[in-house]
Parts: sequence; structure tokens; C-alpha cells
Amino acid sequence: KQWYQRRVRAITIMGFEDIDPVFAGTCLTLVVAVTSACAMLSTYPNLALTVKGKEFKKIYNDRGEDLQRRLNFYRCTDASEVTRHDDFYGDNIKDLTDYRYWIRIQQIKRENIEKLKSQESSES
Repeated sequence: KQWYQRRVRAITIMGFEDIDPVFAGTCLTLVVAVTSACAMLSTYPNLALTVKGKEFKKIYNDRGEDLQRRLNFYRCTDASEVTRHDDFYGDNIKDLTDYRYWIRIQQIKRENIEKLKSQESSES
């Protein structure tokens, strides 16, 4: 017999007999594809904003405003010059570690400015 003339053996799944393996594989692939698409749609922020509605949009916007409020609170605005490496607006913050590092850098800048001001006032 040729390889293409081989008979595919039927399988039994959960008590259903004589199921074609190609049909079972196709169904499994479709289930995985639909599940993956639903998971992607529910977790991707922009799509989640359009799908989930007003409550989710409000929570998402409130979190953004809270982050901006915290950045404004810790931002050192007394620095006389800002270089391109300073990340004054916190644009490079991606996670909590970056946020803590950014806050520490702003605190160090503020401490250095306070030291300079105290030195200038003691000299005068």
C-alpha cells in the first residue's frame, strides 16, 4: 500500500466512539484559538477599555491620575538645569522598581539642592 492509502484509525474520546482524529484536532485547535483570543482581548489595555465599559475606564483613568499626582509630589522642580538623561516627567517608568528608582533620584537631587542653598546662606 502507498502511504496516502493508509486508513486512519478512529479514536474514542469520553465514550464517543469512531471519532476521526482530524476532526478532534480541528475542534481542539479552534477551542485553543478562541480561548487565546478572548484572553488577549480581556487583558490588552486599549481593547479592554473599549470592551469593558465606563467602570473600567474610570478605574484606569483614576490610576493614571494617581500616578501623575505622585510624580508631581516627588518631582524636584528646584533644579537649575535639566538634562536629557534626567527623565523629569517620569516617562521611562515601566514598573515599581523604576518608580522607586525615579523617586530616589529626585530625593537625591532635592538633598543636593538643599545642601547648596545652605552653603550659600552660610557664606553670606
